[in-house]
Amino acid sequence: MMGLVWEALLYLVLFAAAFAVVRNRPAVALGMALGAWLVCYLVNVDFDVRVVALAPALALVSFLSGRHAEDPRATAIALAVAEVAGVVVALTERGGSDTALAVTFGVGVLGVVPWTFGRFRRRFAELREVGWEHAALLEQDAENARTSERARLAGEMHDLVGHELARAALLVGALELEPALTAQQREAAKTARASVTAAAERLADVMQVLRADEDEPVTTIEEVVARSGLDVELTNGRRTAIDGIIARTVHRVTAEALTNVHKHAPGAKVAVTLTANLELRITNGPAPKAHAVGSGKGLVGLAERVALVGGWFEAAPTDDGGFEVRAKLPERPLPRTTPTHVRRERTEEEIRKSARRTVLITSVVCAGIAIGVPGYMVFDAVTSVLTPQQFAQARLGQHEDDLDLPLRTRVDNPLGVTAPAGTECRYYSTHANPFDGNRHDLHQLCFRDDRLVFKKWLARRSG
Repeated sequence: MMGLVWEALLYLVLFAAAFAVVRNRPAVALGMALGAWLVCYLVNVDFDVRVVALAPALALVSFLSGRHAEDPRATAIALAVAEVAGVVVALTERGGSDTALAVTFGVGVLGVVPWTFGRFRRRFAELREVGWEHAALLEQDAENARTSERARLAGEMHDLVGHELARAALLVGALELEPALTAQQREAAKTARASVTAAAERLADVMQVLRADEDEPVTTIEEVVARSGLDVELTNGRRTAIDGIIARTVHRVTAEALTNVHKHAPGAKVAVTLTANLELRITNGPAPKAHAVGSGKGLVGLAERVALVGGWFEAAPTDDGGFEVRAKLPERPLPRTTPTHVRRERTEEEIRKSARRTVLITSVVCAGIAIGVPGYMVFDAVTSVLTPQQFAQARLGQHEDDLDLPLRTRVDNPLGVTAPAGTECRYYSTHANPFDGNRHDLHQLCFRDDRLVFKKWLARRSG
C-alpha cells in the first residue's frame, strides 16, 4: 500500500514539474510527461487506474508543449524518442508486439494528437496576427489608391470648373465695356470680374497641391487607344456627347486597363467596347507567356474612380485565361453612398482553411489508430491460433516439424510465465476472438533439441 502511495506522489511531482516548465522548456516538460506515463504503463503492462489517471495530464502537457514551442523540432524529437524507446522496451522486455502496439497507440493519442493541436493553436494565433497586419496594409494601399484617384478627379474637375470660371470672367469683362451701363454698373461689373478671376486663381493654387499628376488632355476614346501602342479592336457605340467628368472616367479606365495589358499580357489580343448606354469593356486574351502578378492597386483605384461618379466596376479573369475589365457609368455623376474598400474576409477564410486542414489531418491520424489497433489485434489472434484439437494432438517427444503449428506466435515472452529450464517455448492463441474475456489465454509449447518436452494451457486474466 505504501508503495502505491509513493508511486502516485512521484508521478504527481513529475507532472507538476512538467506543468511548471512547459512554457519555457516545452521539450523538457514533454519528455518528463511521456517518460512518466511510459514507465507507469510498461511496469504494469495494463491500462489500470494509474495509467488512465495520468492520460489527461499527459495530453494536456503535450498540447501545451506544442503551443509554446517556438521551434517544433525539439518537442517532435521528444515524441519520436519516447515512441521508439517504448516500442523497443515492449518488444524486448515487456510483453512483445501487443504491448508495443499499445505503446504506439498511447503515445499517438495522448502525445502526438494533442501536440498537433497545440501546434495548430500556435499557428492559428500567428496566422491571425499576420493576417490582420496584412489586411491593414492592403487597406492602407487601397486608401492610398482611393486618395490618389480623388485627387486626380479633383484635378479634372478643376479643368472643367476653371474653364467655366474663365468664360464667366470674359462675359463679365465684356459686360463691363457695355456703353449703355452707368458708371455704377460698370464698377459692379469690374468688381464681379475681379472676384471671378481671383476665384479661378485660388482654385488653381489649391489644385497645385491636390493634383496627383498632370495628365495631358484627351478628348476621345479613340485617342486613348491610339496612345496605348497596342493592337486594339475598338468598338465605339456612343454617338452623342458625354458629360466631361464621365468622359474622363471612361478615358481613365480604358488607359489603366490597356496599361495593365501592356504590363502583364503583352502580345495578347485586346478588344475595347463602349456601348451607347456607357457600358465599357476591355478584354484581353491569354498572354503568350506567364508574367508576374501585379499589386492590384491600379484596379482598386479604378474601382474607386468609377464609384466616385456613381457607376459600378468589376475586373476578373476570363474562361480562356485572359482578363476583362467592365464598368457601367451613368450619364451624369451621381452621389456615392457605399464606399469601396478592401475587406478582411480573405484572411479569415485562409485561417478557416488552415483550421479545416489541421482537423482533417488529426482526424485521419486518430481514425487510423482506431481502425489499425483492433485490426491488428484481430490479425494477430487469427494468424496465431493453435486450436484445442491441435493442442491435444501434440504429443511429448514429437519433432517440431511433425507438429501442425501456426506460422506465427501470439506472444514471444509473456509476463509472469515460467518455462522449464533449457527449453525454448512458443506461445499461441487459443481462439480467434481477441476481445472476449479469455483473450489472454495462451497455449504454451516448449521444445528441447527441436522436440516437444512440455505443453500447457495458460489461463490468464491479464497480459
